[in-house]
Amino acid sequence: MRTLTQLLWQQMRREWTLQIRQKKSWVNSLLFFAMILLFFPMTIPADPQLDRIIVPGLVWVALLLANLLAAERLFQVDYDEGAIELWLVSGQPLPVMICAKVFVHWGLTLVPLLGLIPIVALLFHMPVYAALALAESLLCGTLPIILLSALAAAYSTVLPQKGVLMGLVVLPLLLPILILGAATTTAAMATLPVSAYLAYLAALSCLSLATIPVAIAAVMRP
Repeated sequence: MRTLTQLLWQQMRREWTLQIRQKKSWVNSLLFFAMILLFFPMTIPADPQLDRIIVPGLVWVALLLANLLAAERLFQVDYDEGAIELWLVSGQPLPVMICAKVFVHWGLTLVPLLGLIPIVALLFHMPVYAALALAESLLCGTLPIILLSALAAAYSTVLPQKGVLMGLVVLPLLLPILILGAATTTAAMATLPVSAYLAYLAALSCLSLATIPVAIAAVMRP
């Protein structure tokens, strides 16, 4: 019998192949994120003090909107093709299958975002310390955003009539992550310590990983 680690790894390889082939959604979300950050500086004066106030919140709101765009159809193809029904009858732990999909989606989203950080730092006159803090905050704080978005996507896929309502429920849960993420970058731009903010973001990631896949599995079960 396969261990949970082997099952997770096998499912992640499958999800990697599928999401690379169906790259339209996450590529579009990354382009959307980049467009917000590239076009926004054109609408405001070139003022480093203004950048210090605006940039932290802008980056995290752009990240949230881009992720919601990408996660909208996260489970739709599997649902339409009957893959979710196969998961249900296979006897395998459904949260593990969900974690595999979310991890691959997280990796495909996070790595390009980290690659864009030097460009963001140049556009908004961010010091190196602040850019590194932004990268660390994205590493610690993007997983709960993706998991909560996946929960809303699962509701929209399995229960279309309740999808909008679930989206409204999920959005308030995202606020602490946005606040902590923006506060991390704000503190770094003021050359203040950021370890406490990162610890809170990491704790939220662990809590989300322990609970949300189980909630998504409950949504998918009839």
